[in-house]
Amino acid sequence: MKQNPYYIKIAAVILLTNLINIASFAQQRIEQNLSNNDWKIWLDPAAQWQNDVLFTPPVDVKKLAVNLPTGGWQALEKGESKTVHLPATVEEFHWGFNKNPFGVSGNYLGVSWFSTQVNVPQSMKGKRIVLHFESVRFRAEVFVNQKLAGYDLINGTPFDVDITNYVTIGKMNSIAVRITDPNGNFDWRDSSNYMWGDYRTNPTHGFGGITGKVSLVATDNVFVNDIFIKNKPTLNEVDAEISLTNITATIFKGNVLLEVSERKTGASVWSKSYPIEAVRDKNVSQSFSIKVDNVKLWDVDNPNLYLLKASLKKDNEIKDVVEKKFGFRWFEVKDIDGDKQFYLNNKRIVLRTAISWGFWPVNGIAPSDELAKKQIADAKAIGLNMLNFHRTIGQTNVLDYADELGLLYYQEPGGNQFPANQFNPKNDLEKKQADFYFAARDEKFFRMIKRDRSHPSLVIYNMHNERGAEPQKKDSLQMLAGHKHDPTRIMTYNSSNGAIKMGPDPRFKLHLLPYNNQFYNYGWFDQHHAGGPGVYHDNLYNNPKSYAKIFPDHKDEIIYYGEEGAIGTPPRLQLIRDEILKRGKDIGWESDDYLKWYDAYDNFLRKNDFQKSFPNVDSLTRKMGNVSFYYQGRTIENVRINNIIDGYAVNGWESMKLENHSGVVDNYRNLKGDADLIARYNKPLYVAVKLNHKVLSVKDTTIVDFFIVNEKDIKGNFDLRVKATNNKETVWTKTIPVTVTGGIVYGELLSAKNFFVPQTEGYTRIYAELVSKDNTVIATGSDELFAVKLNKEKMASAIMVADTTGVIGKYFDYEKISFKNYKSGTPSGNCLVIGSFKPQQTGNPLVTDLLEWVNNGNTIVVVNDTDTWATYFAKKEAADYRGFKVLGTSWYGGNYFVKDSKWFEGLPQSCVFNWEYQCFATYNKNRLGLRMFNGETIVGCVSDHKQEVYSALSVIPHGRGKIILCALDIFSCIKENEVLKKAEGDGENASMKTFNVSAKNKANIVGQQLLLNLLK
Repeated sequence: MKQNPYYIKIAAVILLTNLINIASFAQQRIEQNLSNNDWKIWLDPAAQWQNDVLFTPPVDVKKLAVNLPTGGWQALEKGESKTVHLPATVEEFHWGFNKNPFGVSGNYLGVSWFSTQVNVPQSMKGKRIVLHFESVRFRAEVFVNQKLAGYDLINGTPFDVDITNYVTIGKMNSIAVRITDPNGNFDWRDSSNYMWGDYRTNPTHGFGGITGKVSLVATDNVFVNDIFIKNKPTLNEVDAEISLTNITATIFKGNVLLEVSERKTGASVWSKSYPIEAVRDKNVSQSFSIKVDNVKLWDVDNPNLYLLKASLKKDNEIKDVVEKKFGFRWFEVKDIDGDKQFYLNNKRIVLRTAISWGFWPVNGIAPSDELAKKQIADAKAIGLNMLNFHRTIGQTNVLDYADELGLLYYQEPGGNQFPANQFNPKNDLEKKQADFYFAARDEKFFRMIKRDRSHPSLVIYNMHNERGAEPQKKDSLQMLAGHKHDPTRIMTYNSSNGAIKMGPDPRFKLHLLPYNNQFYNYGWFDQHHAGGPGVYHDNLYNNPKSYAKIFPDHKDEIIYYGEEGAIGTPPRLQLIRDEILKRGKDIGWESDDYLKWYDAYDNFLRKNDFQKSFPNVDSLTRKMGNVSFYYQGRTIENVRINNIIDGYAVNGWESMKLENHSGVVDNYRNLKGDADLIARYNKPLYVAVKLNHKVLSVKDTTIVDFFIVNEKDIKGNFDLRVKATNNKETVWTKTIPVTVTGGIVYGELLSAKNFFVPQTEGYTRIYAELVSKDNTVIATGSDELFAVKLNKEKMASAIMVADTTGVIGKYFDYEKISFKNYKSGTPSGNCLVIGSFKPQQTGNPLVTDLLEWVNNGNTIVVVNDTDTWATYFAKKEAADYRGFKVLGTSWYGGNYFVKDSKWFEGLPQSCVFNWEYQCFATYNKNRLGLRMFNGETIVGCVSDHKQEVYSALSVIPHGRGKIILCALDIFSCIKENEVLKKAEGDGENASMKTFNVSAKNKANIVGQQLLLNLLK
């Protein structure tokens, strides 16, 4: 058959083209992801490391001591090991290696080895070959084919190891990484330095391993080593800073083709070729301006991303191709008529964020891609527009999802502080410590900046958290050097809980602004109120000029509250348990603790008849999370209505296993409560309904104020239609003409001093609608109150009181409750209320006048000195009492919960104590949990991460009678105020005729009603 010359020609062209493409491809980079290789972890507890000489970059590995595995290289092959994929830590697979997984006892300090086999293909021949590590902790000594090739101890940051001269092309090569974990913490602190022999190291979380992905990268000897997308105030412009490395013997002169496309659609929007050159053995950077017409901006609602592709060419041969994701956006501080405000893309933005300490499940320190995405989705679900990497460096996959889903980020390197003797060393040892410490500190900070500076989500760097020291020259030099690496962002020296001056203050206000190397000591006011109150309570809003977080008449600085309102609640234990059982309970540094924690809660619910109120553990923990969620939502609302505060950070984001439980998500990134409880207060437009008393007596008075939260530029004259409903029945209506300013007035008072008097007990909800003149509903909002009708019916007929303070007697007198004082012996009534009164011992150890009296069908109610009396009854074998637990506060946390019970008639039941029970649950109250093992628990309580549930109210049958032990702080509900002789005046004061009359303590009516219930 005769061949067609045309097809022969076409085939030749195709073959030639393919050969050209192959030749061209041979010049480009080749990457292999080694993270999914089978890696082996082998522990080397006999290895010596404690007194090593340490080195900061740059390091000449040829001059280093070579540390081989104990027992030689064959130990890695024959020793007991676990097969893992990266990232991975020793703690993930060997927590409790010493047979004690409790708390922090199971931590492993010392040397471990991570090893794998890697095929280096023929296509990499003639190239520069490196191992790229995203991060390790703490020190990595990298061996290739049993030869030391690399060394790095700047943990949490990326580094490369050139292995060109260590690998064999076309064959399997052994990679072994010797990891040394010398110290570290398992809490939030980053200010306490750790010593490693003679060296002071930067504090970080105490996990050892390869904490990021690892890849094998082969490039030409001239390659693009970095791309930095520099955003600019002109929104459709960026500068692309291209950095080249040239390890050839000659000057490289070529071209770089820059192409910009939409990341989502792939549509090309801009391209241009530029000449570029690089001298030998140097990294050279050149900037190129990119301007795109009709650009789609990146913001938190529309995270439009673009892709820059940089193709390095010489003589039309492609030498390297690198891509960088970015967004067109600009974040800055503007001064608007004397008011400093944050702006994103020329639109005002009020930041709502939370501080994340960098703990993660399973391996402890590195999130999977799934968890990284979940983190961002959680924040979006509750309406936050930002998160903080707090006291620790962040992770790139988290920032990647923040870019993609639309969330701002604030980053601290963590461990950036230093003790005073390191600044002025007095001897050679201190000088060695200082030189090492500062070199490591600065290198970590600069690597963090260069790694993350192209992420559109990242907008603020902060150097230290709560540092008490004045900035030193080393600090300002570090900040300026960092600002040179990235001049596009705000950089602050400190985020503080100290006493900040109202004027210039370098310790707490020092900062740099984008494209400006001038230091400012004024203009940035960042203060912390880290601890929370336990639950939302009425003192958090009094009137339009007095409420939590208001900051009047201070507009000429950015006002940022950097750590606010820690309220500890348990994690979603049931969800975590399910996850642990799926993957295997022997994997993960937290698994044993979480399983035991869950079991304690589950056993309590089942054994104490709480399942009708809380069907499972998740029902209980979620409702506990709602306590924190409601407080944070209402406080965020306070921030937004005043129009002055520029940022608010929830304390905090994720909860830890051991100490900090105030996170709004648990360590597995499960939202700990119902998202809407925070999200509704983060909406861009709604009516804020504020009550100065949410808990009060029937026919008492609350004052209702109405604000608008308005980021939608609603403006003009409207009607505010108000109504109150009780049991779906409308009990109050009102129409109020209002004016809305709009623009950058994001929070504004619409109407104040609206009086409302609940006529019936229970919940009443107050609704508001902002309605235009054409009857269109523009915005809505609501709040609710709980009213108590003090009920003294069916109380015991003959009450006695044992109370040396007289507090109970005074209260009973005011409420016209008949009683007699008890001194000793057998009570003469049928109910004895014990306040401040010590037990009296009688002759027979197991028999007393009181217990014999209870035996005959009477009741003792203990409302004070409860531990003393519980101990007394335990000695008499009437109570199985084994001590008490003081409930945690702030970030430790402790919560109460009550089942359905006749003892709580007229009060909320089958619930966790939230704002309705502020008289008991706030952190300034006496908060005890009793370790009771008999009787019926009516109110349970938990504290921090203790794997136990306690009793706050127990009813113990004894013979034909009962002993009621109440650890709830009823005493404070009846002793905080003096009895009003007679209410005077009119208006609100005229209605204050109960014992709990103080405008600040109306909520104590709940505690008083519980006391009366216990006497029935």
